[in-house]
Amino acid sequence: MDRRTFLKIAAAGSVAFAAGCDAHPERHLYTLVHAPEDMVTGEPTWYASTCRECPAGCGVLAKNREERVIKVEGNPLHPVNQGKLCARGQAALQALYNPDRILKPRLKKGNRWEELEFDEALSLVQQKVQQATVKGPNRLAMQTEVVGQSLLELFQQVLTQGRNDGPLVYEPLAYESLKFAHAKVFGKPMLPSYRLDQADVLLGFGADFLETWLSPVEYSRKFKAMHGVANGQKGTFIHVSPYQSLTAANADWWLTCRPSSEVAVLLGLIQHALNKGRGRTLPTPFRAALNRLTSTYKSTVMEQRAGIGQREFEQLAHRLLIASRPLVLGSGAASPGSAGLAADLAAVLLNVILNPGLPLYDFDQRHRVEIAHTRGTVNAFWQRLAEGPVELLLLNNVNSLYSLPPDTAAAKALARDSLYVVAFSNFMDETAAAADLIFPIQLALECWDAYESKQAMVATLQPTMGKITQAPNIGDIFLQLLEPDRRSAADYQHYLMARLSGREQLGNTIDWLRMIQTGGHFVANQSATRPTPVLDGTPVAALAGLVNKMPEPKAAQILYVTPSLRFYDGRGANRPWLPEIPDPIEMVAWQTLVMVHPRIMADKGWSEGQIVLVETAQGQIQLPAYGHPGLHPEAVVIAMGQGHSQYGRYAQNQGQNPIRLLAAVTDPDSGAPSYALPVTKLSRAGAEQPLASVSGSRTQHGRKIALSVALKDVGHPSKTEPGLEMDDFPFTLPLPEGYAHQRDIYPAHTHDTYRWGMVVDLDRCIGCSACVAACYAENNVGIVGEQHIIEGREMAWIRIERYQDPEDPTRLIFLPMLCQHCDNAPCESVCPVFAPHHSKEGLNNQIYNRCIGTRFCAQNCPYKVRRFNWFDWQWPEPLNMQLNPNVTVRSKGVMEKCSFCVQRIKYARDQAKNEKRTIRDGEVIPACVQTCPTSALFFGNLMDPNSVVRKMISDPRAYQVMGYLNTKPAVIYLKKVIQEVWT
Repeated sequence: MDRRTFLKIAAAGSVAFAAGCDAHPERHLYTLVHAPEDMVTGEPTWYASTCRECPAGCGVLAKNREERVIKVEGNPLHPVNQGKLCARGQAALQALYNPDRILKPRLKKGNRWEELEFDEALSLVQQKVQQATVKGPNRLAMQTEVVGQSLLELFQQVLTQGRNDGPLVYEPLAYESLKFAHAKVFGKPMLPSYRLDQADVLLGFGADFLETWLSPVEYSRKFKAMHGVANGQKGTFIHVSPYQSLTAANADWWLTCRPSSEVAVLLGLIQHALNKGRGRTLPTPFRAALNRLTSTYKSTVMEQRAGIGQREFEQLAHRLLIASRPLVLGSGAASPGSAGLAADLAAVLLNVILNPGLPLYDFDQRHRVEIAHTRGTVNAFWQRLAEGPVELLLLNNVNSLYSLPPDTAAAKALARDSLYVVAFSNFMDETAAAADLIFPIQLALECWDAYESKQAMVATLQPTMGKITQAPNIGDIFLQLLEPDRRSAADYQHYLMARLSGREQLGNTIDWLRMIQTGGHFVANQSATRPTPVLDGTPVAALAGLVNKMPEPKAAQILYVTPSLRFYDGRGANRPWLPEIPDPIEMVAWQTLVMVHPRIMADKGWSEGQIVLVETAQGQIQLPAYGHPGLHPEAVVIAMGQGHSQYGRYAQNQGQNPIRLLAAVTDPDSGAPSYALPVTKLSRAGAEQPLASVSGSRTQHGRKIALSVALKDVGHPSKTEPGLEMDDFPFTLPLPEGYAHQRDIYPAHTHDTYRWGMVVDLDRCIGCSACVAACYAENNVGIVGEQHIIEGREMAWIRIERYQDPEDPTRLIFLPMLCQHCDNAPCESVCPVFAPHHSKEGLNNQIYNRCIGTRFCAQNCPYKVRRFNWFDWQWPEPLNMQLNPNVTVRSKGVMEKCSFCVQRIKYARDQAKNEKRTIRDGEVIPACVQTCPTSALFFGNLMDPNSVVRKMISDPRAYQVMGYLNTKPAVIYLKKVIQEVWT
């Protein structure tokens, strides 16, 4: 036997032994003999699917390695997100591998839970359905999240076969006020899409379209399409609201108004537009009715009604009326009750007056969330369950006990002994804990399904990985709940194929496969007719009724409970990446804060972190205070999403739930809830609490970090003579031509073919933190938790810095900060073991197995982007399955930092080498660049004169953060463009 044969046999025996003795069933050793048909060991396989972290339904591509998904990216073929993804979409992976995920059905026995097999649980559900059906109609009820039409109709079939009402579709943020406004004007409660990208002036009254409103990834892209600099011009965005959200922080002009006064501003704008002759083609009775309603809303009374001066209001009206393509948006996702209803209706009417053809409304691409029932209907549903004969309740992925105010009848209904509750849920949230049976089901990345992200398209879902649980598709469960003669398919996959084949004209199996591969069928089926506005007295009378019901403005503090950029309505709180990422306005992670105006803080003698009591007529909570100048002094803001009493280790007892302070009452006409109500008490409640803040300072202290330029100066290079001072230090490329004898000690580096660099356009960065989440996912960045962040031990490789304008503290600049990959890197020269290493392609590599943890490099880095591992960060199983096998998992005692996703560079280099060519421009896309919804980041080869990044750095806006330190960063920024609206 020769040596090679011996080694083959010995290796095969070792592999067999290791596989047989593996104590972890989720870990597998593969051979090409037994690999799945579409798997090549070490090569990723991509599966197209649809994100279900919110109702927007963005398309995703799931990256599968050896039967486990390690990363999700945006699907570039999906028209909603066009290849981009938000932070919540990136974190969908952590629902899949969450260590607190329920793996088997659980049956409540007294005060404990007993595990069942899936077939036992299915038999129990079938039995309960039959028992309820025998006892008469409407003994079975169901509440579900927004789902696709195929699944919704299957739910309907199961319920109607037993003479029950159809399922109630519940979303905490259901846009009742916006649907009410459209119903009054267009005759139907719908949610059309908006062509923000085609507007030249955008005026918002609370709609947080960069955070949670309808489809934030889509609208972020469209917003920057209209607001980006082109030919020395850019669109104008003005936001009027009592508090500054992230969306308002990106406005050219944030105009603060008194709480609940947005409708007064809108009525004043309607009056101004009518006086200027707008809407001449509209029916005379309609214009006359509007004139009568708005006659008292002159610019002279805006100070009294809204807290907006006459000159400011007239400037606002002027900017709106000179626009050729204006678009007005109403209130946010969490509407402030009747004030939000009136604002939304007035906004629609103002759009009709400004441009009766409504070209910026897309009625063919209506948002799927419009199928959600109103909060009034939801409240009535729970009241009926608390009092009525319903004996079986089925809940599909809803958490009503958390997301509804305490005085809703949900708790009373779920506590009724005669009501049997089955929760189709993967997590022990507040509502699942109150159920009798918890039945885990497949998540979006594991199942077959379809989802109509927009009315004119269908997006598909498919299993993207091997099974880690035996949980079934909820569609298969409901097929089994149908009587045998009613089942049109043996399983839900074939049921779905049959339905989609009929709807989308799929001729054969090839068409089906093509649709699955692309992620859906996106051909727009244009409607034959557009809805015609109802321009009689109906909408004006409805608006008048709302205005007359609103109380006169008076000085009182109003609490606003707002949806969260990170947690949405609370469903994302158990994904550890999301609480670890700081809120971009507060720059605080893990904690729930109450935002108060700094003047109020000063009057009460509070400092940041002061524990305060916030009380309303419904209840009270205690939480740390945070002074935010982007508030009207009468506004108090708390973001929803945390404060879970259940929901796993990352969410339970973390922060506070402000929904406890709200009332269940809804508007009788629209069914809309109110996420705003008066504060009855705001007082000190305890000692200061240290904040988990990652913000070093709100100001730049005169340093050249986050720079801006006036729009009129764009394209004009600086006339300052180059020197060696901070204000005249020249822009120096991280290339040999950037070196000069008078300012450099060390010689220039020589690079082999490539010198990788990044360009960050600050005018396009909105601070959404999608890049931060993508970096966590791609690079195995550890989660440290609240206490370690307080101690300054955060591990993020890229962070979003927030700086205030020294002249206007409400004007913010967001700056992504990562390793600058300096050509003259201070870290490289101080390391005693040369762990920071300058590669031949210009990367500042960190050699982990050489690092001895002196931290000299961190002390010498002026950008503070290097992270020290104080501990071996843990990934509780199966969360460790999310780890990227192409990236080293760092250990205790070593430094780590951004590598420009060097693993992706190496992959592209190998591809190019195999094809005997150089790497093409745009072939390497780091995770942060790939996911950015506004395309604010660009990556490429600075040595290639034709590359995008090399061309971009010739822009006069280009600069290097603290470039006067002569570190020669390879991350080059373009100054934010400031457009002065108020003159």
